[in-house]
Amino acid sequence: MNIWKLLPVFLLGTSLSCLTQGEIEDPEIYKISYAERMKLLEKEFLAAEEEGNIVTGVIVEGNSLFNGTTIPHNKPYGKPYSEEELQAAAISAERNSKLFILAKDGTLYYPTPPQGQAVSQSTQAQRIHRVFTEEQKRGTEKLFTWATLVPMVGREIEICGEVYPGYGGIKGIYIRSVRFAGDYIDEEG
Repeated sequence: MNIWKLLPVFLLGTSLSCLTQGEIEDPEIYKISYAERMKLLEKEFLAAEEEGNIVTGVIVEGNSLFNGTTIPHNKPYGKPYSEEELQAAAISAERNSKLFILAKDGTLYYPTPPQGQAVSQSTQAQRIHRVFTEEQKRGTEKLFTWATLVPMVGREIEICGEVYPGYGGIKGIYIRSVRFAGDYIDEEG
């Protein structure tokens, strides 16, 4: 038998196994409806909030933070950038600079995949489930039920997730859901 005929089958099987290697998301969750999943995430978020396990911080862009171009931690909390700095940070974030969450106490959190997941994906482009405030639920506007981090540079968010010890003073955080004021794309910012 000609071995070259088996090569495409071997390559396809290898590539498919690489796509799923390291992923740990529970496939059982997809057996329930999207609305039910959102309710479960909201319950989880509210329980974490009640227990004091919500991380609140402002999304900051890593290049300007670490090269000293901006100093968001020396500015008033919630306003880490001047208008020019925000514009530069947003462009850099769009060009795949790393993003961090700067908490009020100065702690930096780096978004990561869940513990045990060997193969990472871009956590900046990943759609993160959004939990709404009571005011947003009562509003008549239809809001996005998800968010990604890139368009939210400079904004404050609340995060429900798993915090890891990290390294060098920067903690890791696996983001399960977020909550924030206003619309996803902030027209003012």
